[in-house]
Amino acid sequence: MSQHSIPHSHPADGYAGNITPREAVERVSKGAVLVDVRTVEEWRSVGVPDLTDAGTVPLFLEWNRSDGSRNVSFLNQLNGLKGRELLFLCRSGVRSVAAAQSAAAAGHTAFNVLHGFEADGGWRSSGLATAVHSETAVHSETAVHSETATGPETSASEANPGTAGRGSDQPTDSHGHAGE
Repeated sequence: MSQHSIPHSHPADGYAGNITPREAVERVSKGAVLVDVRTVEEWRSVGVPDLTDAGTVPLFLEWNRSDGSRNVSFLNQLNGLKGRELLFLCRSGVRSVAAAQSAAAAGHTAFNVLHGFEADGGWRSSGLATAVHSETAVHSETAVHSETATGPETSASEANPGTAGRGSDQPTDSHGHAGE
């Protein structure tokens, strides 16, 4: 299925709409927040979006835990982001729709990033930059004292947004080659 075969959503779908990965990068450069809702294991094994050129990092916030259970703190961890566009990304674009619907119901302006990180037409196949996920990555902008599967969360407001979460991340080009 090509990225053009999925129609943009309407407010009746319960969230602001669907956007392409390239549109997500444009919106992030204007202040939107990319929220990667995949699991910790997916971030580690598959990689993550690299937003270095936009001067920021994604927010890593699991929709479901690795054991399949829901992250019951999900909406609370978004509280500090009211008034900002939230762009939800998962593996293929399914969990991100549910996350966008939930966030919109809680009063956020929420979009789904079509085709997620891995599907045809998604982040990686669109040739957008990726990185290796590190233990120091920002996992929530609001839950400073919460614990996650990777340890204490860090507040992005406590870190320089241009370097937060970079740790040992090595940006890669669309072919997986490490950059400088």
